Amino acid sequence: MQILAQAVAMACLLPSTFVLANTDPPPVQTVFEPIVVKASAKRSLPLDESAAAASRLGLSVRETPASVEVIGQELIEQRGARTLEEALRGAVGISVGGNPTSPGIASTRGFSGGFLTYLYDGMRVSTPTMSNRPQDSWNYERIEVLKGPASVLYGEGGIGGAVNFVTKQPDANNPGFEALLSYGSFNTSRMGAGTGGALGEHAAYRIDFSHQQSDGYAERGKQKLDHLTTGIAVDLAPRVKLNLSLDYLQDDGKAYNGTPLVPSAFAEGNATSVVRATDGRVIDSRMVGKNYNVSDGRMDANSLSARARLNWQLSDTWKLRNELSHYQADRRWRNAEQAVFNKTTSLLDRDQVDVAHDHQVWANRLDLSHEGKLGELGNRFIAGLEYAHTDFSTQRRFSNGLVAAPVDPLNPVVGTYDDNPALTVGAGNRTDLTTKAPVASLFAENALKLMPSLTLVAGFRHDHIRLDRTIADLNTGSQVAFSKSYNANSFRLGAVYDLSKATTLYAQLADAAAPVGTSNLLLLSAANANFPLTRGRQIEAGIKQTLPEARLDWTAAIYRIVQSNVLSRDAAKPSLTVNNGQVSSKGVELAAAWRASRDLTLLGNLAILDAQFDTLTEAGGVSRIGNVPVHVPKRTANLWMDYRFAETPWSVGGGLSHVGAMYTDNANTVRINGYTLADAYVSYRLPHALITLRGRNLGDKLYATWSGASATNQVILGSPRSVDLSVKFHF
Repeated sequence: MQILAQAVAMACLLPSTFVLANTDPPPVQTVFEPIVVKASAKRSLPLDESAAAASRLGLSVRETPASVEVIGQELIEQRGARTLEEALRGAVGISVGGNPTSPGIASTRGFSGGFLTYLYDGMRVSTPTMSNRPQDSWNYERIEVLKGPASVLYGEGGIGGAVNFVTKQPDANNPGFEALLSYGSFNTSRMGAGTGGALGEHAAYRIDFSHQQSDGYAERGKQKLDHLTTGIAVDLAPRVKLNLSLDYLQDDGKAYNGTPLVPSAFAEGNATSVVRATDGRVIDSRMVGKNYNVSDGRMDANSLSARARLNWQLSDTWKLRNELSHYQADRRWRNAEQAVFNKTTSLLDRDQVDVAHDHQVWANRLDLSHEGKLGELGNRFIAGLEYAHTDFSTQRRFSNGLVAAPVDPLNPVVGTYDDNPALTVGAGNRTDLTTKAPVASLFAENALKLMPSLTLVAGFRHDHIRLDRTIADLNTGSQVAFSKSYNANSFRLGAVYDLSKATTLYAQLADAAAPVGTSNLLLLSAANANFPLTRGRQIEAGIKQTLPEARLDWTAAIYRIVQSNVLSRDAAKPSLTVNNGQVSSKGVELAAAWRASRDLTLLGNLAILDAQFDTLTEAGGVSRIGNVPVHVPKRTANLWMDYRFAETPWSVGGGLSHVGAMYTDNANTVRINGYTLADAYVSYRLPHALITLRGRNLGDKLYATWSGASATNQVILGSPRSVDLSVKFHF
């Protein structure tokens, strides 16, 4: 509660003139008339909803010159997505994976990991590979996905896109209580509860709690998730609104770091088709479900975030907003992560890793917006200042190679973590790092209606980034300290043209900046810090259409992204690192929602992309030109069907999802083969409850979703067939 008290106190320190404003309620003025589509929320793509991830101007998806997708809680529940990772997998052109140290990492438009921006209620913490944790979907109202460069909105990073996870918000007009109970395979249980409503005449509240735990589908794969989200909205005056929120998240589990590849001769007749490696290695079916981590492995994290948002309607057309936020997190993992097959001994050699994080972020964003006229033309405008300060420290302990006790691949006796200091000798294996990263930003967006059917949307952002790092090597006794400043400019320029009330065309040019390497500012090395930021530029065009008589909504987009200033090696002197590498991707994305009849709804999407290294030289002078970047499938597709039996409480549905093949390394030596999964459900509706029986991966497909702790030696296998029964209550 201390952080909540701090948030309230900080909100009170905002200028007192906020509450001394004119208290006359402003008249409603609409400059951009929304297109209203009368259709079932279940069947339609939410083209007329606004998405904060795509613009701060309050533009709807239809009005935004970009590919934007909104996945609401109703759809999340209908698809049976228990976690944010599962919910995001159904988005157009997105695949999701990751290992326990960086779970729930997305890949889209040729980019993954740190080159996507993750936001929680619009707040950015750091690159998702550092801060993202597994979460239950219960606490969230919707997920907003913006494709393509997002630096113009959120600063460095986000060349591939941005994802905003929005928690359930206070709403005085929507009182009630809801709860969820679920149990299924692998001793997996979920519980969620939430309530909200009015607090007197001028306030509202919302509180949600979720708990999820599972034994996991791999040995010793237990995981427990707890999440509390709270919010209070207060009308301080007719023109002044204050929102306070406090969120607490904790996860605790035993890490499964992947299943090792083995020679086909060792697998004998037990080879599977999960991967294809150039050296003939395979996944042995006898090793599926085994966990080679130490028995006392540790993987846990907790975070606390507080926000205070103040909205002041200065006049009929001007609005001032201020958001103050604080985030703090502690993370710890202590495991044997890599398990690599030794051809000489036929055993698995393992490493040991012990890493701890202390992470804090303070941020404040102030913006002024206007909605009215520019001359005789309708116009929306926003400009603002943002300041964020990150304090990050980490203690990192690595074994000196694969020196932990080896284990039998088929009958592993995994043992416990070995604290012997002799295992962590050598430079770089015991280090303490600190990072301070203050970032000051100036941003502006504008949407000008040149004609009733044509709108121009433009945005600009300038970031001044200061990076201060210290690296203390406890083995060598050395300490390195360095500072670096960056100035990054990002922009977006787009046009939206309404062919009719139902059909919109758009085009856009967007630019983004990110730290070199993996786009991780917090762990940027002294050598790499000397290089300028990597740049990404995208050109995109598309169509968004609603056909009311056909009860069909659909969108299509084509794009090309080029990332420059990529770290590479000098072709003439491979020992020298340069930044003349380049990555490009191009593709097409389609999505549609069709209410075929009053009772039958079909939704689907398809994405096809071509991504490659245009220029890249790695160690030894080896060229990677023409190779595919890691974790980038060329095709993804999803199809869902939902049918409600007329005049009965029964409904059924199912889905197919396909993820194409992708590589785990730049050399493209290990390919994770593509896979298709099938799910189905049957539901029975009671007056105040919905009972659902759901089957997942009905074909019991053996597949992999991502590379493991050792990119070329392990892969993360997906869950086998499972079932669960859930009951959701509404009061």
